[in-house]
Amino acid sequence: MLQLYPLAPSAIEKTGHSSLAVSIEGLDFRLLAKRGLYWPEQKILFIADTHFGKEATFRSQGIAVPRGSTEGTVATIAQMISECQASRLVLLGDMFHARSSISEGIRESLDAFFLAHPQLRFTLVLGNHDRGIQALTKGWPIEIIDSGAAIGSVSVSHLPQEPSLSTKLLLCGHLHPAYRFTSKMDSVGKLPCFWLSNRQFVLPAIGEFTGTQVIHPSKSDQTWVIVDDQILRI
Repeated sequence: MLQLYPLAPSAIEKTGHSSLAVSIEGLDFRLLAKRGLYWPEQKILFIADTHFGKEATFRSQGIAVPRGSTEGTVATIAQMISECQASRLVLLGDMFHARSSISEGIRESLDAFFLAHPQLRFTLVLGNHDRGIQALTKGWPIEIIDSGAAIGSVSVSHLPQEPSLSTKLLLCGHLHPAYRFTSKMDSVGKLPCFWLSNRQFVLPAIGEFTGTQVIHPSKSDQTWVIVDDQILRI
């Protein structure tokens, strides 16, 4: 059964989109319907799986797909940074989809993003699609770290993995999690979600041109789905 948790009016007014305050392992975060996780204490915005330029990769293989998904993803990230007043952005892996993703238009979009955020600290946690990322990101102010690194009292990773005993929580991506709703007769669709399981907190993919993977939470897990511009807890 779905339960709608009330959103603070002040949060809606200030951010322009729905958000939900949650406390996990004694840490206070805010879930954003635009698929980000904000940590107010550290002023860090976490996102996962941008897969910038995936549409360019498909077009290079002769597959007709719409343009503009990277520009839309960049605009969404910029909006969250502005609304949260984040000083650091941490991407939990898979910044680009492939080497063929870096078209001239993609590079121009990201050039403009970094130019518009000169004070922002940008950290990339290496993902499975990020091989050779150093060569692709020359000239951009990107700090690259390995999976398993600690940021304060949380660990960060691309792939889900056993949380470190020295940190309270693991933040990760990779799965592009979604929750499927079913009736007695049929499936009624799936929605992207945040998923907490055994101190592993999996973020939904923020990239506009990405698929999803249906998860099957246990009774002890916590799951929050994104419905339009609202966060609902299962």
